[in-house]
Amino acid sequence: RDPNRIIKRLKLNGGLLTSSDHTNAVVRLAEALELRSSELEELYLNYCFDTNNEGIRAISNLVKTSSSLCKLVFLRDWFCDMDAAGAFMIGESLQRNACMKTLLLDHNLIGDDGAIALADGLKTNQHLETLHLDGNKIGCQ
Repeated sequence: RDPNRIIKRLKLNGGLLTSSDHTNAVVRLAEALELRSSELEELYLNYCFDTNNEGIRAISNLVKTSSSLCKLVFLRDWFCDMDAAGAFMIGESLQRNACMKTLLLDHNLIGDDGAIALADGLKTNQHLETLHLDGNKIGCQ
């Protein structure tokens, strides 16, 4: 096998990151992808882990530094409970990501403050085409 093989699409759906230390697994995954996969275009983390803001920060840093990551399906599970602080980190990373086209963050606890933080991040992002926020307890403001 070629050790320099490029990863373009990574799908870790359905409980694959279920070690006793979820956060460390997510942080290590994000760091490894940041170092090895400058060509990563799609990252799917559906239904696969429970994390806190450490893990979200690590994924946000990956989004921020990537010049190729265009699709992120992240924490799309009622177990993950991304809150407004996590949404702020994702929103901040969107300001620097020049190619993100799809962001799916359904079924978290983003709330109104998190939605505002994401909107702030999108003010300078001209590339996002699809954003899903279903089931995030966002009101009508």
